[in-house]
Amino acid sequence: MESMSAALGNTKECGVFHLASEPYEAEREAKTAGLAVFRMDIGHAHDKMEFLDHIAKGLKFPAQFGKNWDALNDCLSDLAWIDGKGFVLIFEKSKHFGAGHKRDFEAAIDVLRAAADAWRAKGKPFWAFIHGAQGWDSGLPKFPAASA
Repeated sequence: MESMSAALGNTKECGVFHLASEPYEAEREAKTAGLAVFRMDIGHAHDKMEFLDHIAKGLKFPAQFGKNWDALNDCLSDLAWIDGKGFVLIFEKSKHFGAGHKRDFEAAIDVLRAAADAWRAKGKPFWAFIHGAQGWDSGLPKFPAASA
């Protein structure tokens, strides 16, 4: 079985997933793989603007960040100001935003998927992990996948 750090270094498999392990485990393994890691608590994001504020602060977006989905896509597809072999974004306490603000949550997931596709084309892994309260299902594929 492939280690989590080896899996995280695999550009072909990267994307947006429901984190089935603890955030600290994913952070540790991503750092072992040489990836830049960003953990963001979005438990108090009540709308699109608050979500965008959390991610802009977490990734230290440029001051001119436009605070809309297109601007988010532009920033996530660039990340020139961040060193690393790739990127891991961990969104913690996501249940409130994911379950209570479904339209904004789905738009955010679409942007994260587009960013993963853009980085995959550049040969760099980009992972976005959604983590929430135990028992909550974001509807995304789980990572790491359950063993058979």
